[in-house]
Amino acid sequence: MSITEKPNLPLGVAKNDSEVVLNTKEPNARVALNTNVVLDTNIVLDMWLFDNPDVALLRDAVQLRRLTWIASERMFAELPRVLAYPHLEPKLAVHIKGEKTPLIKSLETLDSLDSSRPHSQSALSLHPPYSLPPKTLQEVSNSIATCMHHWAKRVETAPACHYKCKDTDDQVFVDLAAQHQATLISKDKAVLKLKNRLARLGSKVLAAKDTGEWLKSQLGTY
Repeated sequence: MSITEKPNLPLGVAKNDSEVVLNTKEPNARVALNTNVVLDTNIVLDMWLFDNPDVALLRDAVQLRRLTWIASERMFAELPRVLAYPHLEPKLAVHIKGEKTPLIKSLETLDSLDSSRPHSQSALSLHPPYSLPPKTLQEVSNSIATCMHHWAKRVETAPACHYKCKDTDDQVFVDLAAQHQATLISKDKAVLKLKNRLARLGSKVLAAKDTGEWLKSQLGTY
């Protein structure tokens, strides 16, 4: 991951969509960090379906735009397909029991944003429709997709990377991370095994359990 000098910018202020300014060892120096991240579908489920505490800080960083979550069309299409798996129905049902889950809190954030926009720019026109609170399993699924549509930046599909993942379904995530020198966050063992290889291309690979410490070290305490 390349680091470039960015003088005269206050700490934590974004230089552009994929950079934030960080402290260095020099007292008056500032550097810019590539904040692009690629999240595999299991990580998205961890953030809004399973409420995995390992990715709580990651979810906060994404929603605060301290990280730039990038995703291609295939990634957007994969999420609702995965959410339709029958074995996930009990987990979806948790979000219609009236509890204030992270998903519900995220939807409340979206709802407050929508109330300040013109009707033509509401979530109904910018994202898949959602209900607050969701009352059916399908509405929960739609709500998770809405979160992705709002907080992920849509980018073009990446060309094939030199390094191949044994799990072909995850190759699209590897390719995108390699193209953008992004940090790839995954729980898939086949992806995690590519850590050293992708590092040669300027990409970092992180397991879900390591994201909290990484965020604290890179972006500071929340």
